[in-house]
This record gives sequence, C-alpha cells and structure tokens, in this order.
Amino acid sequence: MNPTRRHLLSAAGAIATVPLASQLHAQSTPLVKVATFVPEQSVGVAKVIKPWMLATQQEVGTRARFQGFWGGSLGKDAFKQFDLVRTGVADVAWVLPGYHGKQFEDMQLFELPFLFENATEAALVGWHLCEKKLLRGIEDVHLVGFFATEVSNLWMGNPIKSLDELKGKKIRSVGAVHAEWLKVMGASAETMDSPEMNEGLQRRTLDGVIQSWSGMRTFKTLPLVRQNQLAPIGVIPFLLLMNRKTFDGLPKDVQDAVMKHGGPALARGAGEAYEGVGQEIRASVEKDAKIQLAELAASDKARYAQQAQVVHKWWIQKSPNGEKIYAEAIAQLKKIRG
Repeated sequence: MNPTRRHLLSAAGAIATVPLASQLHAQSTPLVKVATFVPEQSVGVAKVIKPWMLATQQEVGTRARFQGFWGGSLGKDAFKQFDLVRTGVADVAWVLPGYHGKQFEDMQLFELPFLFENATEAALVGWHLCEKKLLRGIEDVHLVGFFATEVSNLWMGNPIKSLDELKGKKIRSVGAVHAEWLKVMGASAETMDSPEMNEGLQRRTLDGVIQSWSGMRTFKTLPLVRQNQLAPIGVIPFLLLMNRKTFDGLPKDVQDAVMKHGGPALARGAGEAYEGVGQEIRASVEKDAKIQLAELAASDKARYAQQAQVVHKWWIQKSPNGEKIYAEAIAQLKKIRG
C-alpha cells in the first residue's frame, strides 16, 4: 500500500476512536439528576442543594456527574416530588413532607409551636430522628439530608397587644398542627394557598398568617401586614431524597462523598443559610419601619409555651409512635443546646 495512503488511514482511525472513547466514558460515568420544582434562585436551591451538589461533584471528579434540573423541568407539581424520586424520574429531589399527606405524618412534629428556636436545631433533630428510624415515610428511598426553614411567626394585618387577642381572629394556618394551636388560642384557622392568603389580607377577610420570614418575602406578603408577633410557631421541614436504586448503584467512594456533604453537614449549612436569610429580611423590615416587631417578654413566652403543651400532647396521642418520637426529640434538643 502507498505509504502516504497507509498514514492517512491510520490517522483517520485514530481520530475515529476519539469520539468513541469519549462516548464510552460518558456511558460509564453515572449521571445523577438533581431536581427541584422551585427555581434556581430560591433559598433552598441556591444556598442548600447547589452547595451540596457542587461540593460532592468536586470531590468525586469524573467518577459521577451531578446535574441540576431546576424550576420543575422534571416535574412542576410540588405534590408529586416524592413520586419523581421514588420512581427514578429524578435521582434526587427536594421534597416538602407537608405536601405529601400521610406519607410523612410523623414530621408534623416540627410544626409544634414553642418547640424549636431555630432552623439548625430543627434540622439536626430531624436528621437524628431519621437515623434512629423513628420518622416514617422514607423507607423506600435514601435520605441525603434533612433541613428546615427559620421559625414561623405570627403576622397580623392590624397590630394586637398580645397573643391573647387572637380570640375570634381568622388566621391562615400552614397545617393541622397550627390549626390545633389556633383553636387552643381561640382563633379560627383558615386553610388556603398563597394567592388566597394575600387576597384575604388585602380584603381584610383574614386577620393574620403563620409564616416564616423567607416565606413572607417569597410570596410577597410583607406589604400586606403591619405587625410580626415574634413567637416561635414551628418550622417547615424539608427532605433531600435520592432514589434507592441510584444510590446503591453508585461507587462506594461516591456514596461516601454524597453523605459526607449531606447528613449533619447539610443540616448545619442549611440552618445557617435560612437563619441568615431571615436575619437579612428582618434587618430590611426594621429599616423600613412599616411593620411593628413585637418581642415576647420572657414571662409571656413561658406562659404561651406552657399553653401550647396541650397541642404537643394532642400530637403525641394521635401519632402511632408519638411518645417515643417526642421524647427523643426533647433529649436531642437538650444535647444540642447544652
């Protein structure tokens, strides 16, 4: 064969193997699809999930590839995120237990008023309870992380002098636990979505809402209220879940990296992120001076916390393993605080 022709064929063969090798490498590298129904700019994505994903990716290098699918690109319905990860449509998903009915009923614990003081301790308690297998609902998936919002407060359309004045007021509640607390306080609990909540405040058919600082900003509710009663009325828990088959199929060192940046590390980082956002919004509200911030006196806080024990006992009694879950949560809180 002509030497020149032989050289050209050899070069062509070498070039042809480059895309083939690249393709084979891509096929052998696990792709982990990380999905959320909220946009990339949201607190949970920008300050919790993306930092976890990027830190894990940096550690595993080319042994796995993590890719974000934000804003509902794999499924927009907030109520179906658990199904996405359980069925493998998404390998990882951000799941709100409150949106999935009885699947995560034990996690109503985190809505109890006057139990948690901040997002970090709530997240660490949640992770601990899941590790102890005390919170039902995650048996078919792999838990990467447990995190929570900063504590919810009571926001009023018109100021009140104390929580005693809630009697007869109509307040938008987040769930069954808050509704029970409002009943104890003599208020009427109103269940509605965010647009209805804002409309109710605008029309003054609603007297107030239970919501976190970040939630008030997200749903553009701050201009509709005149007072914040700074009482710790529970937190909203979140789960970062991975499809069980996906996790089990990852190389051991990749699994280790996933959990090194998940678990307690994610709980602490998320707690700091949400608390930081809450403080940032509060500073802005204080500077604007359009919303009155009503701090509870220590004696009043103790009295309302004691009053809320009725709701705590109600939750314990209605939950199949409520007594054990509650006792473990209290014991863990003491360790965290002490």
